[in-house]
Amino acid sequence: MTSQSSPSGETPTGFAPYLFAHAAWFLAFGVQVVLFPYLVRVVLQESEVRFGLAQMALQLPTTLFILLGGALADRVPVRSIVVAACAFAVLTFASLGATVSLGVLTYGLIITYALTVGTAQAFATPARDSLLSLVAPAKGGIQGAVAYASLAQFGGQILGMACAAAAPLVGVGPLLLGQAGLMAVATLAALRIRPRPAHVRPRREGGLLIGIGRDIREGFAAVLASPVIAPVMLCGVAMGVCFMGSFFVLLPLIVESYFDGQVLSPGKTEIAAALGLFSMCFWIGSMVSALALVRIGPLRRKGLIYLTALGAGGVILILCGFHMPFWLLCGLNFAWGLGGGVAMTLGRSFVQQHAPEAVRARVLSIFTLGLMGGGPLGAVADGFLAQAIGPHAAVIFPGALMLLIVAGLLAFSRVPKLSDFPAP
Repeated sequence: MTSQSSPSGETPTGFAPYLFAHAAWFLAFGVQVVLFPYLVRVVLQESEVRFGLAQMALQLPTTLFILLGGALADRVPVRSIVVAACAFAVLTFASLGATVSLGVLTYGLIITYALTVGTAQAFATPARDSLLSLVAPAKGGIQGAVAYASLAQFGGQILGMACAAAAPLVGVGPLLLGQAGLMAVATLAALRIRPRPAHVRPRREGGLLIGIGRDIREGFAAVLASPVIAPVMLCGVAMGVCFMGSFFVLLPLIVESYFDGQVLSPGKTEIAAALGLFSMCFWIGSMVSALALVRIGPLRRKGLIYLTALGAGGVILILCGFHMPFWLLCGLNFAWGLGGGVAMTLGRSFVQQHAPEAVRARVLSIFTLGLMGGGPLGAVADGFLAQAIGPHAAVIFPGALMLLIVAGLLAFSRVPKLSDFPAP
């Protein structure tokens, strides 16, 4: 059977089904971003520390298994991993939705859910990132494909958060069951992806564990050897510790403070709507900036723009420590999203562009490890900080830390000089 080609002569790779599955994944997890804090804080009425521990459980499996996921993605067809991850997500969302609908949710069950979903994420992320380079259209190149994937991610998350904001109308259980149905459709879409042949790795001596250990070492060696990927990796770790912990722990607690102590009433579904609206502001900003990157194209001061976006995020976090009207807090979150869309898109494109093809999935998994691995640490630290001094005071610390890291990279790394254009 001969392959068909597009009018431009390019063999179809299923980039559109890839984007749909990608967007559906993040739509479902956009719902999770809003409803997970609601279930822990409102339905189960857990403390700030136990809330931070629950968020850590959601992110910890990625830290533990992302390198294994990257090594696996360099050994087996990545499309198969993406299909399996989407099918697995159907079961997890359906199980949580049924538990909530039946009114039998416990802290132990939601921790089990968090660990399960986090494990699926650890294997899905490097496979999905590696698959992107195999389905990217020739027109626009890898940076264009990364930008479109970022738009699909941000758009999916915004839709998911909008759905979660409707919790007072349709109920939490039905929303979660609906996400299970969406992931079933995403599984069918992933089956339609037809990636180009990947780099063929020669067979090597040694058992499976020895081979995986060797693969992981080679990935770290590639990261450390690159004057571009290494500092970008440091930025990824800083985003995990400073930004993810704040986004998942401190900022939801700040939103709760607008409810004057009523948030711990299990019937208060309004907090889910408020969290959904607040989170949407961030991802709308991210989508706007990612779309701008698509329209602008190559950037002359790409590295400097990247660091400026990270520094602006640090300043905005510090500003969130001040008491203000809710609409202004949402506005700051939108501005933070503008910078976040730039930082997430450019950071991943740096790794895609500079990672050797033979170890790309492993390098991407290490990059994700840096980003997601800092998240649990930030979540737990922020939970204790919030209980000790309150979320408004606590959010100043991660913002200041990010500013220090950006200042160091501006002074001592090659990142500010990176550009899409050759030096004159």
